[in-house]
Amino acid sequence: MSIILEYLIELINIPLTLQLISHHVRYPMYYLAQNYASTAEERKQKAKAPLVDSTLLRFLSSQKERKEDDNNGKVPTQNNRVVEVDLPTFTAENIVESSSEKESTQAAAIQEDKPIDISWLSQYNTQRVALKLQALGVDSDVSLKAGEVVQDYVLARVTRSRIRRFLQERDALWESGKYSSSVGSDRKGIIESMSPAAAKNYDIDGVINVMTEYGLTGNDIAAIFTHTPSVVMMRARTIESDDSIQSDKSGDEKQQRQSFALDKTLDLAFVGLLSDTLKLRRYDARKVLRGTPGLLTSKGSSSAIQVVDLMVSLGSSTNAIARDKARLPTLLCRSPALIFRLVAFLSSAQLKVPLSAIGPILRQRQSADLLDAVAPVKRPLTLNDAISSKNMTLNTDSEIRGYFKLDNTIRQQKIDENYRTMEATANILKRSAGIRDFRQILSSHPDALFRHNVTNIHKMVFFLRNDVGMSKDDISKAIQTFPTLLEHDVSRIKDIVKFLHLIEVDEDDLPSILRSFPATLMLDVEKDMIPVVQFLRGIGVRNIGRFVTRLPPVLGYSVEHDLKPKWDFLREVCQFDYFEVVRFPAYFSYPLERVIKMRYEYLRDCKKIPIQLARVDDVLRFGDRDFATEIALDNDKGAAFAKFVEKRSSSSQHPVRKRRKTQQQRSKKKKSIEQQ
Repeated sequence: MSIILEYLIELINIPLTLQLISHHVRYPMYYLAQNYASTAEERKQKAKAPLVDSTLLRFLSSQKERKEDDNNGKVPTQNNRVVEVDLPTFTAENIVESSSEKESTQAAAIQEDKPIDISWLSQYNTQRVALKLQALGVDSDVSLKAGEVVQDYVLARVTRSRIRRFLQERDALWESGKYSSSVGSDRKGIIESMSPAAAKNYDIDGVINVMTEYGLTGNDIAAIFTHTPSVVMMRARTIESDDSIQSDKSGDEKQQRQSFALDKTLDLAFVGLLSDTLKLRRYDARKVLRGTPGLLTSKGSSSAIQVVDLMVSLGSSTNAIARDKARLPTLLCRSPALIFRLVAFLSSAQLKVPLSAIGPILRQRQSADLLDAVAPVKRPLTLNDAISSKNMTLNTDSEIRGYFKLDNTIRQQKIDENYRTMEATANILKRSAGIRDFRQILSSHPDALFRHNVTNIHKMVFFLRNDVGMSKDDISKAIQTFPTLLEHDVSRIKDIVKFLHLIEVDEDDLPSILRSFPATLMLDVEKDMIPVVQFLRGIGVRNIGRFVTRLPPVLGYSVEHDLKPKWDFLREVCQFDYFEVVRFPAYFSYPLERVIKMRYEYLRDCKKIPIQLARVDDVLRFGDRDFATEIALDNDKGAAFAKFVEKRSSSSQHPVRKRRKTQQQRSKKKKSIEQQ
């Protein structure tokens, strides 16, 4: 049996069918026990066809042979004859004439009453597709890759259709009581026939022609064929009457009749959505098509339009959506139903985020992790992809099913688990920390609800309330101001509080310090706080705790870039530098170039005032206008000082502006070259 199973796996890549076959082969007693365990009423029901029997095995074997014939350009006819299609004769010179040759082949097939499989299936041969793309200027490697994807997709789709029809006919015979082992056991399997009128809808040349008419290049078409091979089997142009197709009832033809034609999806997605609604340039719209799998399918185009409409209704403008061109393809691939579920969760009574604020939140670059967690992009995989992945072991049935497009169980379980995590986090923040405005948290930290350990958050809130002495409102304000506080482990916060005690910060002052400057809890003791304390002691500050209490942000300042340059300048312009710093610690919080140097130079160079005797707090604590009138003694309401500031700022920033302008010119020139 194991040999038969391995042979079946080699026959065809249909994961779900193989799973069921392997179950029955490996565990026959399990299914036998299930049958005996059924109730008496269930046993009286009408018998159904067995899932696996000798007829199905023989049919799958015939499909193996038929698949090899299709790959070699050979297609069986209704009389079980094999007709070889002369695919290897295609060259770059005669590839343009392939459309007329195909039409003559179809006409001959109609006259001789042959099945149309010979003409319609052979057009999807790898070599033929590659040569068509190469005629449009596509690189040979890219075209061959696209051709292989197209051929594999078409053969898999045709084979699935054949097996599905075989099982339907076999089940019908079984239920009617006419089934026997000899019925349907033809070694060539079911002969797929298609009317000429229906086969006209499968025209890869027409698909390529429609794409080029809409302005797509060969590279665009190759990229679309690679990530969305189903496009090649779409009807190229919309027709008013489908009467010629109504007579055929095969699954693929029904699916094609119900779906949009390619020109309609191009009108909806390429012209309507990307060009008209989002106002993208033609170059950018083509780039989005190349990076958005499924956008040109009927389902994909409708889904993308719904996503954009939903984002607009949530407060995001079309210009804002189109501005982020790098993330736009991923957004268009997301499920509108899953996004709507996220919107319902955020606007629920638990979080109360206004609908008008949800759109801007989801549009942020930081929201990518949140959307991936609850509205992930579905990326279909094949069994070969899963087996060939590195360090991949598929030991259980659930592991196998998780890698296929048709099975959403594991994917849905992960989404539900993420929602449970977000609900638990929201509850702990609402009850323990007193958070009322989740909008402020999610605006700056969109993944705050699902990336953090609920237990750690509870411990952190308990420590800040009971050991530090912060009130519920203080903790709420701190978390809303700095949501990244939720990322830190409670042990790190304990180390910071312990260090503040070591430098003699009063315990009664700790709650007010952490409430006003919660960023203090996110500092690193070794890298940030200890160097600052050493610097302050080096310039003569004895009571570090008092100094830090008066200027808590000083513990986060850089010694090399902030403290030391400001101290060196103060020693040049002030006679009593140490006393001025101790009396006015906020000196280190002012910008050196924009405020400190600007005002001292104005007093020294323009007003000729001896700056060595000026008090630091008098020079810095006023606004620009009050400084000019109160300290510089100007009578023009600060006009002279404003002119001095403008002149000095333009002279100091001129090289930066010039360099920035040069970079902008280079980027515009590069983009124009790419568009050409």
